[in-house]
Amino acid sequence: MKRKLSTAVLILAVIVGGIVGVQQYQLYQTKQYSPAEIASYSNNAINIEVTYSRPFKKDREIFGKLVPYGKWWRTGANEATTIQLSRDVSFSGKTLKAGLYSLVTIPGETEWQIIFNSQIHDWGTVYTPEDDELRVTAKVEELPEVVEQFTIDFSEENGGPVLIMAWDKIKVSTPFKVL
Repeated sequence: MKRKLSTAVLILAVIVGGIVGVQQYQLYQTKQYSPAEIASYSNNAINIEVTYSRPFKKDREIFGKLVPYGKWWRTGANEATTIQLSRDVSFSGKTLKAGLYSLVTIPGETEWQIIFNSQIHDWGTVYTPEDDELRVTAKVEELPEVVEQFTIDFSEENGGPVLIMAWDKIKVSTPFKVL
C-alpha cells in the first residue's frame, strides 16, 4: 500500500513538474518577441520606474488595427505595464500619490488617455476602470521615422520632466511635476 501511494505521488509530481516546465518555456518564448524593459527617471527629488514589455512593429499596422482606437490597451505586451513613484507627482494639475500603479492607455487618432490604475492584474489582460486613480490626456504627435519597438522613456522639456511613449510613427508625451 505504501509503495502504491509513493508511486502515485511520484507520478503526480512528474506531471505537475512537466506542466510547470511547459508554462515556463512558453513564457520564455513569448518574452523573446516582446522583451521586458525598465524605463527610469531619477533626480534628487524623485525616482520613477516603468516596467513594461516592448513588442516589435514587424511590418504590422499598429494603431487603429493591432491596437484599436478607443479601447484600453495594456501599453506594451505580456504582463501589465507598471509605474512606481517614490513621491507624489502632478499631471495636468492633478495629483497622483506615490506608489505602484498599472499604466493603461486608450489610444485615439489625435489624443490618448493615459490612465494610472491601482490594480495590477497578472498578465495585463484585465482592466478595471473603477480603480483608476488618475486619467490625463496627451496629444498624438506624428514622427518622421518609424519606431520599430514600442518604447517608454523620460526626457526633460521646457525645464521639466516628461513621460514619453512611442511606437510606429506615433509619439505621445505628458509633462509632470514632482510635488
